[in-house]
Amino acid sequence: MTVTYIQHVHTAGNVGTFIRLLRMWKGGVAKGIWKDLLIYVGLYAGISITYRIGRYWNEGLPGNKESAVLAGFERFCVFMDRFDEYIPLGFILGFYVTQVVNRWWTQVMAIPWVDTLCMNLASYLPGVRMKNTRRLITRWAMLANILTLRRVSTSVVKRFPTYQHLVETGLMTEKEMKKLEQLDNTTEGLHATAWYPIQWAQVILRKAKENGSITSDLLFQELQNNLQDISSGNGTLLIYAWVNIPLVYTQLVTIAVHIYFFVTLFSRQYLNPTPHTQMGGPGGDYAPVPAGTPDSVNLVGYDLNIQDYYVPFFTILQFIFYFGWLKVAETLINPFGEDDDDIDANYIIDRNFQIGYLMVSAEDDDEEPEEDTYGDTIPPASLPHTVSSYKNKEPAPVLPTDNLHLSEQAMMLNNPEHPVFSQLQITTTSPRSSPSLDVKQNHAVIEMIKSKPHDSILNKEEGVSSLPVAKESDQTSSKTSEPDEDIENTKELTTLI
Repeated sequence: MTVTYIQHVHTAGNVGTFIRLLRMWKGGVAKGIWKDLLIYVGLYAGISITYRIGRYWNEGLPGNKESAVLAGFERFCVFMDRFDEYIPLGFILGFYVTQVVNRWWTQVMAIPWVDTLCMNLASYLPGVRMKNTRRLITRWAMLANILTLRRVSTSVVKRFPTYQHLVETGLMTEKEMKKLEQLDNTTEGLHATAWYPIQWAQVILRKAKENGSITSDLLFQELQNNLQDISSGNGTLLIYAWVNIPLVYTQLVTIAVHIYFFVTLFSRQYLNPTPHTQMGGPGGDYAPVPAGTPDSVNLVGYDLNIQDYYVPFFTILQFIFYFGWLKVAETLINPFGEDDDDIDANYIIDRNFQIGYLMVSAEDDDEEPEEDTYGDTIPPASLPHTVSSYKNKEPAPVLPTDNLHLSEQAMMLNNPEHPVFSQLQITTTSPRSSPSLDVKQNHAVIEMIKSKPHDSILNKEEGVSSLPVAKESDQTSSKTSEPDEDIENTKELTTLI
């Protein structure tokens, strides 16, 4: 079960990476449809051979009863060919398979795993004294999952057909079996009872909280959430096993696929209809004539330009695609069945049970922790490679702005508190200044900052006066100044530079 093949496609650099997968038989398309394909090809060949034999024996007797039967068969084949595309097979089948695959993946992701619960138990209930509690909770969580899988998986129910089998394998005690049997009698076997072991685990967690073994409400809530996650996953599996895709849709898809290829058994046949010629001019009766007679026509409407290649190659390809698609749906609609690609539920049980016990059975290690392998140093930017891995080493990732380069002018900070930018603001906010003059003023200030970005012109100790910061009254006067005054201010600023 669960055919894994990605180990064969570790690289796409080789030619025909996926083509090599066609050699795999288990879980492959060949194993899935070879019986259906053999039946289809046999039926097609039988119809074709029967028609060809009948045409051979009746070539010299075009007017007898047998030739009328052949003509009727030919008309039927032409009729089927003309209307077979009325079946929207691609749309119906594609939408159906999409829904089946989505359901299948949802069930795969809903399978409970006990790893998180067991790791939290080992951390939040440490010590030898709580070891038995940890193991009990783990076993009950696993028991709840197994009781669920017994209701949805044929392979699991065959492995554990009764409660007694669970007792014999150590998954349940006699006392717990009696509790479950009593609950089944109460519910008359109508409801799933997988929630019962989860409730046992919740009770023992509550007792551990009451006696102080769990030191925090937060830790207690986290463990309760872990148990609820397992119970929720079990419930999801039960719901998907109970509520299926509507039966009418499954029947519709099955009918559409089989009817379509039943039609192609006739519509894709090669025909050799008897040619006819109209006797006595227009309005006369049609009479059969030998093949190749000029101005002869076939009365069944068959396209005589079609070549006879005996094997319907493209029809067989179409059969493989559509029946393979249908086989995907048949396999995935019940992921807990016994097909090659179904989920191996028994492995999940074995794995969870042993790994869970290993996680919660480990005792605290009193040994001093070892020193870090790198001591007080920082590891290198790249860890060593083997010769084989170094061949495939990739350069460090490049992000969108890594190669973005800005000029010095573009990177200059626009600090409103800087005196130069204050002067720039004063000179550029004059309502009567022209745009060309504003540009000149801006360039003058920018060039000053570029040439002396850290100049000491702002430092009075070096004997250079700082640029005055415009006050509110100055701004008012600047608004009413003339363009000539702005030009004079710019000259003075240039002189300072």
